[in-house]
Amino acid sequence: MAKDVAKSRKISKGTLAMLITLAVFVVILFAMLILRTNQEVCEFVCRHFVNSYQAVAGRFYSVTTVNIFEILVTLAILFALACIITAITLFCKNKKLTSRRIMLSLLIICVCIANLYIFTAGFAYNRDSAPVDTYKGEISKDLALSSFITLVDDLNACYGEIGKYNDDGSVVSPYSEKELNEKIRQAVDKVLTDGYYYGYTPKAKPIISSGIMTLNRIAGITFLPTCEPGYNRDMPIVDRAHTIAHEFAHTKGVMREYEANLVGAYVLLNSGDVFLKYCGYIGVMSYVYEIIKYDETYFENVEAYPIPEGFRQDTKKIFNWWISQPSLGNIGEFFNDLYLKINGQEDGTGSYEETPGTDDIIIEGGDGEPDRYLTVITEYTNMHRMLVAYATSLSQ
Repeated sequence: MAKDVAKSRKISKGTLAMLITLAVFVVILFAMLILRTNQEVCEFVCRHFVNSYQAVAGRFYSVTTVNIFEILVTLAILFALACIITAITLFCKNKKLTSRRIMLSLLIICVCIANLYIFTAGFAYNRDSAPVDTYKGEISKDLALSSFITLVDDLNACYGEIGKYNDDGSVVSPYSEKELNEKIRQAVDKVLTDGYYYGYTPKAKPIISSGIMTLNRIAGITFLPTCEPGYNRDMPIVDRAHTIAHEFAHTKGVMREYEANLVGAYVLLNSGDVFLKYCGYIGVMSYVYEIIKYDETYFENVEAYPIPEGFRQDTKKIFNWWISQPSLGNIGEFFNDLYLKINGQEDGTGSYEETPGTDDIIIEGGDGEPDRYLTVITEYTNMHRMLVAYATSLSQ
């Protein structure tokens, strides 16, 4: 009897220790959630602590070409299921203390992972704006048109320099998958030199289960605790390059989605590599056209300065590829939207793009032609201003 009582007390002490451990981790979690609401704290944590973490963890996880995050997710799911099944089995066998301790252990691990993720990624959502060269002044109609012409000319020059094309005019990548990843990584190191960005640039890694990503309409995913920019390797390569650059931006401390798009495009356009620049235009061409959406001259300007037909074929291939793939509906978007809102992005998946100021106008048709409707831009976004600044630099 005495032994049973002693044993019971020993188990109680162990359970109490686990509860205290859980409470400590929960307190740390809530403390970080509170601290990350202060932008100055976020900036300090990211520049000093997360930057140092990535310098170590990034190098460690970059040793292998296998995406460690993908493996960890698989193991975590199997481990969680094993714990739950074992705990239920023991509970049914009236071994309630052991069952509870298993569930407590699982809960402690989950809170630890949440803490690590908030530390590596959560603080970055409330940082200062990512430093990118943007045009600060007023964008006049003349500047908008001259910038548009410069960018179209640059796109045409890039297309011509690539030199290898398919029968429909779409480009053939001069790089293998590994070479492309390294080229983008080198471009990131070349362009993102400001102290705002994390010092170490990890390696981009393909997701082995890219088919699952495609089913959920996911192009890329970055898990900051393992510092791995992951991407869907099944996408057309010109679309993949823009995705990889976007994911690299996350690993450099840029978590807000529209800024990751901005920084990714900025890296590709300023890479000095014609293929990477071409892929950069794939991601931003809609913004290039929006620069000249200031009045009814839009349509005539578009017709006066054509882009390569091969470029149109590349964008068409991307669109056709995505719509031709099987889908699980909006499941992936639902969880991504929920995740972004939890991290303070009120627009959820709508936060992938900045919203410009707009106005609608009617262009009266002449000689029996129907009226045209045009949404003009009244306030440019940072992406537009980055493109104008880039065009200005090309003209100098």
